[in-house]
Amino acid sequence: MNDVDLTADINAQDDDGFGWTTLADAAIPDRVRPGAMLLAGNSQAQAVVRVIAVDDDGQIHFSILPGSVAKNRHLLDRTFS
Repeated sequence: MNDVDLTADINAQDDDGFGWTTLADAAIPDRVRPGAMLLAGNSQAQAVVRVIAVDDDGQIHFSILPGSVAKNRHLLDRTFS
């Protein structure tokens, strides 16, 4: 999927109940930082997420925002420095 920022199974959870994926699955790894709002998912499901943490080993932890992608699209972090 070319339009997602993070390729992820949004139903998969880490031990703390957050979604997770890896930096290798990020379209633009430099945009992945705590607090960033990104589009995560795959061909079956997508959601706007807030990055909670990025571990030293490249694992990304995120929380899924409530509501549809259409409702939350305006929150996506499309600018970065």
